[in-house]
Amino acid sequence: MAIKRFTSVLVLSLASSGVAIAQKPAAQLPLTYIDTTWSMPTGTNWAAQTAAQFRSALTSAKPGDVITLDAGVVYTGNFVIPAKSNPNSQWIYVVSSNLSSLPAPGTQVSPSDAVNMPKIVTAGATQAVRLANGADHWRFVGIEIYSASTYAPSSYTPGVYYGYSLVDNLCYPNFTGCPNPPVLPHDITWDRMYVHGDATHDLQQGIDGNQISVAVVDSYISDIHMKGTDTQAFVAYMTPGPIKLNNNHLEAAGENVLIGGSGRGAGGWVPSDITVTNNYLYKPLSWVTPSLNGTWVVKNSFELKSAQRVLFDSNIIENKWSAGQVGGAFLFTIRTSQSGDIAVVHDVTVTNNIFKNVVRGFDLMEADYMCGTTSYPNCHNAGDTDRIVISNNLVTLGDPTQTGWINQHTGLIAFSTGYDQINKAYPPVKDVVVQHNSVVSNPNGPCWNAVYFGAPQAWKLPFPYPPTNNVWILDNVLCRQPTGDWGLHGTSGLTQYMGTPGTPPYDLTQRFYGNVMYVPVGDKVQAFPPHNYATTVPMVYANQSTADYQLVSPYWTDTSDGQLAGVNFTGYTAQSTGKKAVEPGSSQSTGKRR
Repeated sequence: MAIKRFTSVLVLSLASSGVAIAQKPAAQLPLTYIDTTWSMPTGTNWAAQTAAQFRSALTSAKPGDVITLDAGVVYTGNFVIPAKSNPNSQWIYVVSSNLSSLPAPGTQVSPSDAVNMPKIVTAGATQAVRLANGADHWRFVGIEIYSASTYAPSSYTPGVYYGYSLVDNLCYPNFTGCPNPPVLPHDITWDRMYVHGDATHDLQQGIDGNQISVAVVDSYISDIHMKGTDTQAFVAYMTPGPIKLNNNHLEAAGENVLIGGSGRGAGGWVPSDITVTNNYLYKPLSWVTPSLNGTWVVKNSFELKSAQRVLFDSNIIENKWSAGQVGGAFLFTIRTSQSGDIAVVHDVTVTNNIFKNVVRGFDLMEADYMCGTTSYPNCHNAGDTDRIVISNNLVTLGDPTQTGWINQHTGLIAFSTGYDQINKAYPPVKDVVVQHNSVVSNPNGPCWNAVYFGAPQAWKLPFPYPPTNNVWILDNVLCRQPTGDWGLHGTSGLTQYMGTPGTPPYDLTQRFYGNVMYVPVGDKVQAFPPHNYATTVPMVYANQSTADYQLVSPYWTDTSDGQLAGVNFTGYTAQSTGKKAVEPGSSQSTGKRR
């Protein structure tokens, strides 16, 4: 569904110095978008009907050639994608012989398309496909990849087998014979792929994206789960970017998508210029029981531990319950302890998304409290989170009576300072805009909190300084009045939580503006700055039966921009029938391709 964009919020950039200044924050968008326009090479076509022929074709094919694998044939083994001399940056395509029977470019495949796909299968726990140092300009199209591993750790249930990533790099630092820093593969595209585990095969990752200029488009990654271990449909942590995820089904127990969180900064890179558009991030409800009994680790849907210039637009996240983590579906959680002292979470734009059946929309942490602890003694910088725009997103909360949905801190967003062990300080969350979002309670119970502010337990009232700085909460529809640690409410509470800056025109009266807040039975209606509205009358939406949560009553337009509070659902019907928003940099976009 293509929710209307509030462009005034989206695309301003701060001074190149990155120094926080007293004005409404804005996030810089990706500087580079990956072009995945379909363009079949016209060179030699290498027909590979067996695994041996496939290996031979990988060796013999030249840039500008095509390797064709037979639909339905199983190619068993661990295949290495080689580097080749490629001065003209020509592509090699590896495609299905039944390519014409698969969905056209720009259309997502599904498991039903597997009949027209060749199958690359690893017989052991190791990767099915590995990219050699410097491998470049490879595009895989219309291929199924899965594991037939027969390796089972002693702790595993009989009949369940273990595997690593299905797609990964051949070399990493400290691997024997590998350079440090690594010579990363680059210009790698996975197009209309079906990459998956199954009920008897646990997998750590579907696709490992530690390459330069990697794209996954129109693909279906599913059944990625593992006992006692984080898992991801897509993960990238040792790459400068850019990264493109567009129009995919992404299904994993741990994090559907994880950026950052490992590598300790090897290569000196922060993953950058990341575009995530029109994807479906999904966790099946059948996973609730195995996640709660400890069989599988279930966490959030999208997590940033080290990243900059990220656009997360027009995606759907469905199902996030409390298991491995209590928190939200989308985490901003800087981890210099894992990603190296260079790690940051900067310039992130989250717009026009729908979060369905979740415990909370967003969690945002300013500093890495693990840096400098005994677990990570070599970490010397707690990092920071800065310039975040969260605009025009819908969050519908799960049923608190369901198993796995606990009614605690549920709502739109929770802010946390974290603790800077190095400087013995609690740096405030800073430079965040939360505007024109709607959070909707489940009919079976009120939300616990809509906006929650964490404050250090060591503090006493009044706080020595607010735990946030330059945070703007504008024009939202909230399922409850904001609060936080120490249970503060109303204008006086917000002054403690988000009182800086305190001088016009950036004072609290301008930074908490235009919000509509529901007050459930038992709560007191609080006083707030002008232009906000707290009501004991339940919200009325356009059509909840079709999930159209355009606000009808109260019709609140006393907002910072004069538009109706909450999400704007113009174009909702088109999106719900499968029409996708135009991705940045496409030939249909008005933006310039870089």
